[in-house]
Amino acid sequence: MIEIGIKRHKTGHVLEFEVSGHANFDEHGRDIVCCAISVLAQTAIMGLVEYVGLDCKYEIEDGYLICRIPDEADSQKRIKIDAIVETMILGMNNIKQGYPSYVTIKCKEV
Repeated sequence: MIEIGIKRHKTGHVLEFEVSGHANFDEHGRDIVCCAISVLAQTAIMGLVEYVGLDCKYEIEDGYLICRIPDEADSQKRIKIDAIVETMILGMNNIKQGYPSYVTIKCKEV
């Protein structure tokens, strides 16, 4: 099972997202659920770093990814950050709806 954790500030902005585990939908290298979630999360990080120019802290290993998003005061950057991260979450929720036995998503306000 893939477990996704989303931590939000009380204002609603995402501060951190974490993905752990494997879906085990299919054999390693052929698991479309793992692949889809991984692509969404890693593309979001690339967008934050390369498109927004954000200095976010992240770690990517086999079966684990975490991204900590710094609080950004610049309103133009904040708009881009929110668009990228919320789009990633929409995609993950869509995958969860199609494969509910393989993905969990938990949101927490901190």
